[in-house]
Amino acid sequence: MTLPASLRRRSDVDAIWEDIEPYLGTTIDERSRIMSDLCEYAAEQIAAHPRGQEINDYQDPRSPKSLALWLRLVRAARHP
Repeated sequence: MTLPASLRRRSDVDAIWEDIEPYLGTTIDERSRIMSDLCEYAAEQIAAHPRGQEINDYQDPRSPKSLALWLRLVRAARHP
């Protein structure tokens, strides 16, 4: 018995290329519309979730190293 293509083993690289194939050759305007549509869809899904507000409010904790870098970059941008 042969498995359907979606269930056959394949490399991560092949899977990524399959995912992006429909978008190859699209214009910036087309990609912008696709991104907007995806964001709108994600917002609708989160709003429909019982814990939607909690999902929207969540922020990954920042590491001290990341925070220090961000502060250094902000200071540098304010004092060129």
